[in-house]
Amino acid sequence: MNVNFTGPDLCECVNREDRWMGLPMASLIYAAPDTDTLSRFRHIAPFAALDQKDRDSLLADARPAVALAGTVFAGDKQRSKSLFVVLEGTVSLFRKLPNGRRCLIEISDGPCLIGEASLFEDRLPPLEAQALNRVVLLELPASTVVRCLRHSPAAQLRMLGYMSARLKRLIAQIADLKLMTGPQRLAHFIILLLERSGDVHSAQLPFEKRTLAALLGMTPESLSRAFRRLGGLGVSTAAGGNLVVADIEQLRKFIETEIVA
Repeated sequence: MNVNFTGPDLCECVNREDRWMGLPMASLIYAAPDTDTLSRFRHIAPFAALDQKDRDSLLADARPAVALAGTVFAGDKQRSKSLFVVLEGTVSLFRKLPNGRRCLIEISDGPCLIGEASLFEDRLPPLEAQALNRVVLLELPASTVVRCLRHSPAAQLRMLGYMSARLKRLIAQIADLKLMTGPQRLAHFIILLLERSGDVHSAQLPFEKRTLAALLGMTPESLSRAFRRLGGLGVSTAAGGNLVVADIEQLRKFIETEIVA
């Protein structure tokens, strides 16, 4: 699931008393590499296209780490020189705005990459990242990654394919924000949750409603009105963020119809 929103991330941070934009900030927990982590890395494009020598070179410089929920990592001056490979877990990717707020670019499930664009254009402001749950990752020196890519045209093409797919997702998200009303965006989000859970009648909200409102480009009040609008289509919420949907096809038809909220 990859989506756009602006506003504060509401995850509780842990581990350290430092502050980041008014929030407590946690640290990455570095650990010794284990066989499972290294094995998963070898199967992630574009690294699967590297020959054994280059993969071994990358892994020799890799720093395996765990980020607990709320940990902010990537994006500072030092870590902008790193590529983060998220093997497991969910992260939010965002940029700081001049007014001190954050504009969240997307939410991504592992496996995914953080900082791949900065490998080729160091003038780009680096994306920052925050773990939304327990995240297992590898931190790789950007210089080592670039050196290995130079040796492998196949790996270069796979990296280009990865970046192109991310761009297409972001373009689709912008189109959704421009073309859909608030209730339609909520209906679309619920459909994605149902399809992901494999149950067409029930799903669990992955965020607090305040975060969901920001995720969909809405205020909390607008989100409440959108839920009331979808209530007429058989959508209800229970304690704990559980969603119950009477008929997913009604939601699909609702999205396809032009609605003025």
